[in-house]
Amino acid sequence: MNERRNLMKEIMAYSFAAHEWNLYLDTHPCDKMALEMFRRMADKCAELREKYTKEFGPIVAEDVNSTTEWTWVNDPWPWNN
Repeated sequence: MNERRNLMKEIMAYSFAAHEWNLYLDTHPCDKMALEMFRRMADKCAELREKYTKEFGPIVAEDVNSTTEWTWVNDPWPWNN
């Protein structure tokens, strides 16, 4: 359970950082360093989300990849950890 919780915390941190860089870029669109940082945070967040989904199940309903069963309700939801 700790690994699951720690991975979710890491996802939230990278997601937050990407969102903050996104907001900054809205007012500073030519800042190449900021664009690079946004891309790094967003890419790392996507990588961690993929890892979480493979190991623990979907984070959001759109992550369900089963074609035979609605697996969204099988495991505890991410916010119930």
